[in-house]
Amino acid sequence: MIKKVFKILLKTIVAVILIAFISYWLFLGWEYITGEKYVRYLKNNIETTSLDKTFSYKLIDKDIEKNKLILVGEIHGFKEPEKIDFNFFKHLNSKFNIKNYIAEFDFVQSIYLNRFLKTGNKEFLNKALKNWGVIQGRNNQDYYTKYLNFYNYNKNLPDNKKFRFIGVDNIHDLELTISYLNEILKSKGFSLIKLNSKDNYSEIKNSIKKLVSINNEPENSFTLNHILKNILFLENKISREKVLFENFKDIYNHYSFRNEKIYGYFGLFHIFQYKVNNYDYLASYIRKSNLGLKNKIVSISYLFVDCKMVVESSALPSFMRQSEKYSRVPVSYDNIVFMYLYGIRDFKRVTNKYSKSIIKLNGENSPYKKLNSNRLRKAYKLLSTAGNLEFNEKGKEYVQYNIFIRNSDWAEPMK
Repeated sequence: MIKKVFKILLKTIVAVILIAFISYWLFLGWEYITGEKYVRYLKNNIETTSLDKTFSYKLIDKDIEKNKLILVGEIHGFKEPEKIDFNFFKHLNSKFNIKNYIAEFDFVQSIYLNRFLKTGNKEFLNKALKNWGVIQGRNNQDYYTKYLNFYNYNKNLPDNKKFRFIGVDNIHDLELTISYLNEILKSKGFSLIKLNSKDNYSEIKNSIKKLVSINNEPENSFTLNHILKNILFLENKISREKVLFENFKDIYNHYSFRNEKIYGYFGLFHIFQYKVNNYDYLASYIRKSNLGLKNKIVSISYLFVDCKMVVESSALPSFMRQSEKYSRVPVSYDNIVFMYLYGIRDFKRVTNKYSKSIIKLNGENSPYKKLNSNRLRKAYKLLSTAGNLEFNEKGKEYVQYNIFIRNSDWAEPMK
């Protein structure tokens, strides 16, 4: 009897595996057959090169010319995006005179970054990155090297081309914010804020108000009021995405950016222009706002195949950890177990291994703009270890470009 039950169970398992195997290959076959028109389109709307070279960016220049806000969304932890970020911003700065780089720093962290940009003093850079919200970027050689490259580039620019970093994130490093405020308090002869005040915001708020009351310079007044506003956001536990937008709006209006182009480098979800997982992210808030940017945003997202990313080992199940601190985790959007993005193989058909490509999704007669297209809008997975990715507003233009990376290594932790 036991043998009979075992045989039935074994046959059932084999049948299930066989059905799953056949279904998967039928799915791939259907994706391949229906992908022909997409492949034809991609061949005429792509710039591709090897990982060791840089893009010309000719494919994207026309859209940059006619738009005002260029947003790039990476998934943190890969080597190639950090190299591209630097080279792309160089292109934007030299050709389009873009001098404002907004990112996921809090406002005071960006003040220290700009001090580094002016002086080259790495102590300012170290302070800015110490408690950066991009955890993968802390103690990471590739992220660190990128900012050294920014410094070396900026120091040789004429004054009318020099750029600045602007942080629009919520406060990630309250101790650094207190340290910055204490610099000003000390110069005015006021009592300093105690570090334990981070558990009680009253002293911080009162000190800022004291400084505001004696400050007549508009820029300093804005900085102090902006920090105060973010202390209130922190105290009232306002959602991060709303904070990102409110900070962006304040900075956009204060610096009169309506007549300038701006570059923003963020995590992936922040640059989607419509709802994802039933949630509005930064670009969606901006598009729906009264800032006049509704049809003036270019969003560029990253996609990866056969790549590696850095992950803090403590964030992984024990069987996936490779060392005590960091692990080099494989990531590929054609992996049905963890994440399969429908249509990703179209990209593989027009590219080679160890390459990077800019792909224009909003070109003339683009099949990606059709209302019934699920290409790049539907993700499948057998395990739930990866986050959800559901585009809620069918037929909408979430991004205008993809940067498709094959075989990038991880962003390497500092030794």
